[in-house]
Amino acid sequence: MNAHSKEIEALPLALSNEQLRQFVTTGYLLLRSELPAEFHQQIFNKLEQLQGGSGHFGNNLMPLVPQLHQLIEEPVVRGALTSILGDEYSFHAHRALHTNPPGSTEQAWHKDSYWGYTRRVRNHRPWWAMLMYYPQNTKSAMGPTGLLAGSQYFHQLLPKQCKEVAAFGEAGTLLLIHYDLWHRKMLNNSKLDRYMIKFQFTRLLPPKKVTGVRPADWRRPRNRPDFDLNPIWKSTWDWLHGIEPTSGSGPTEFSATELEQALLGENEIISLNAAFKLSHSAQAGNGDALKILASAMNTNNADNDNTKRYSDNGARWRIDAAARSAAHGLANLGEPALPALRLLYKNGSPIARKHAAFALGEIGTLATQNTLLDGLNDPDIHVMISAVEALGLTPPTIKATKALIECLQHSESEVRFDAALSLLRFTANPACVLKGQMTAALSASLRDSNRYVSAYAAEALERLATKEALAALIPFLTKARWCAHTDNARPF
Repeated sequence: MNAHSKEIEALPLALSNEQLRQFVTTGYLLLRSELPAEFHQQIFNKLEQLQGGSGHFGNNLMPLVPQLHQLIEEPVVRGALTSILGDEYSFHAHRALHTNPPGSTEQAWHKDSYWGYTRRVRNHRPWWAMLMYYPQNTKSAMGPTGLLAGSQYFHQLLPKQCKEVAAFGEAGTLLLIHYDLWHRKMLNNSKLDRYMIKFQFTRLLPPKKVTGVRPADWRRPRNRPDFDLNPIWKSTWDWLHGIEPTSGSGPTEFSATELEQALLGENEIISLNAAFKLSHSAQAGNGDALKILASAMNTNNADNDNTKRYSDNGARWRIDAAARSAAHGLANLGEPALPALRLLYKNGSPIARKHAAFALGEIGTLATQNTLLDGLNDPDIHVMISAVEALGLTPPTIKATKALIECLQHSESEVRFDAALSLLRFTANPACVLKGQMTAALSASLRDSNRYVSAYAAEALERLATKEALAALIPFLTKARWCAHTDNARPF
């Protein structure tokens, strides 16, 4: 975490095993701030004032309401985030106040996008999380955030299979969700404005491999969806605890024809379960299972869609459904999948190459890095975006760092976005290299036209914390300072 968090003396309150199991299965947790009621009332009053004065202030929310740092740093928040995202995570620069006035319309179910496009592959594993905070007593009639429990693993919109949950509570209620959970603003039938503040957080390092005392075994929690994704749930649990997949982690006997049909079918729940059954069988050495997964990656030879999409409404899930399920199965398989992924990344269809890059990043070893570097300049922008992000999930090396620095100059802002994020992840790794070259490149990126490239660059310089890095960062931050006491009513 950032340097200023070290000033907090209270230790994080880690999630219990049952809470973490619930998050893995349902994709959400309701928590309660331990700050006093006066704090939440103060925040609410400030939001009321700002709503009538400054208007929509977007990413400038924190400097306008600096008291919110107390919320982000309190033990219950830090404990939940470290339980899910690890000790090293980034407080993302996107923050938003969501206001739901009386009589406002109900939103359509949607998934957020990371910054404006839907050209990347979404993660099962919790690399990202969102925290939603209610500063006032919020009842179901006030239009809280609605969730589809367990839907974080699906591109299909499945409101019949996933239970709808209205997330509300007293002032200080915190809703922590997997970034890819289907959600929406509900209808406000009350006479009160409903406020909710949304924060985002990003995991920077993969979980450390388990050593010493083995963590608790996976089991289904009491609060879980009606459908069964146990192979995926267990895989996520094991990944969070640094447990490598083993050949004994699932069934190895299967009907190749039945599982292949399920993998390529119209039901995403069945397709994902089939992908993981095949993955477990391939882990046990079944070559036919691996061939089925690899073949599914290449079932669609169409070009990737470059249309700008600012949220995911589930309308286009079929285009890369088979490749997506298979990619998650191959990522779960780990190192034994590398030969097949190398071939797909080099010679596959555009959709196959994109998903192969994703799976290589999820495996995240030095061997996957060498493969990713070989095809970094793929002519398909989807593939390049996936490869640049995937590089950040591998160990920092001279070759990878140089490649990412070069990508900071790319004409596509999403490539620069992922390059800056990957370099930020490298700075969080004790094995970070080429700090001088990174400092020069990141200093230039402080002036990038994309706000998140600039934000990632600033945090990366803070984490580098060398004399040169701070010499570039501090003047930039000083000039960019926002006055928390200035608004339309108090301009001086």
